[in-house]
Amino acid sequence: MTALTRRSFTACVAACFMAIGFTQPAAADQAAETYVQNLLDEAAPRLTSGDQEAMLAAVDELVDKYVDMRRVGRFVLGRAARQMTDEQAAEYFPLFKDYAKMVYRNTMENYAGQRLTVTGSVDRAAYDIIVNSKIANPEPGDQFADSVIHWRIYRDKEGNMSIFDAGANEIWLAIEQQEQFTSIIANNGGGVKGIDALIEDMKARLN
Repeated sequence: MTALTRRSFTACVAACFMAIGFTQPAAADQAAETYVQNLLDEAAPRLTSGDQEAMLAAVDELVDKYVDMRRVGRFVLGRAARQMTDEQAAEYFPLFKDYAKMVYRNTMENYAGQRLTVTGSVDRAAYDIIVNSKIANPEPGDQFADSVIHWRIYRDKEGNMSIFDAGANEIWLAIEQQEQFTSIIANNGGGVKGIDALIEDMKARLN
């Protein structure tokens, strides 16, 4: 093999490895997968108990324990979060916590009686990980048998993790809420005035 041929061959091999590297999916995150599986294992006995009140109480407790409500609450406001007054924040965040719990309860009712198991994860960034799960051993004909339930994990600089969003089949709760909230704010004059309208809308939905 001539020197030129060797150089060409080496360049070709290098190009192939570079192409492979760029097309490989992001690595799975074992710590985030374990974090979510622990959540699911903790939830399973109560979500499969058949007791509706126990299930709803369990969802509330799990949201309190695992979801970073303040971070999510700011995210769903979009750009309006920077315009919120201290007085509005004092009213909005407790309301949002109750509102988000209501959304999670309504969503989790779809999976009452089911056990979920983690199936994999993708690192979007060091602080942003998507963990996927599915129903373990679904019954034949179960309408959610093929559903993929997603958990978006936020990891801070110290390595602490929390749930930032959840969803199913690429539909995310916080993103859906952001679209709804920002629309209400915009349709009511935006800024402080729009946030006041959002707060009143949330109160009405919670009553």
